[in-house]
Amino acid sequence: MQQRQCVRQWLGFLSALSAEFAEVLPETQLQELMARIGTRFALANALPSSDTAAGLQDAMNQLWRGLDWGYVQLEQSADGLEITHHYSPLAAAFGQGHMEWATGFLQGAYQQWFEMAGAAGLEVRITQSGDAWGSAGFLLSPAA
Repeated sequence: MQQRQCVRQWLGFLSALSAEFAEVLPETQLQELMARIGTRFALANALPSSDTAAGLQDAMNQLWRGLDWGYVQLEQSADGLEITHHYSPLAAAFGQGHMEWATGFLQGAYQQWFEMAGAAGLEVRITQSGDAWGSAGFLLSPAA
């Protein structure tokens, strides 16, 4: 079932790409690279403005669902805004063993979208790397 989360024509290419990346770059650099790619993605896919977290969540979900990238939930907690992304194709595309760094893509996208929404001084941190189904957790809170 997981393989159905990524278009079959890309699986071999992305598997080879992720293996090569993992062989030549340390995990922290790969995570940073994926975050930069996520930032570019968010800039190319700007969301409509919203005054509420619910409105921002709706805009994000409209984009994600249109791309078959699952969906996101935003929930306020004592620590900040919890971001839970469900069912991205990252695990299927790059392999479960590469989720520590592949999740950086979502981190970068969310960071950029929140900055564009006016959340200056706040930082998106990974709290749970993606699981086998591509679900991952993040926290938006004051920058350290």
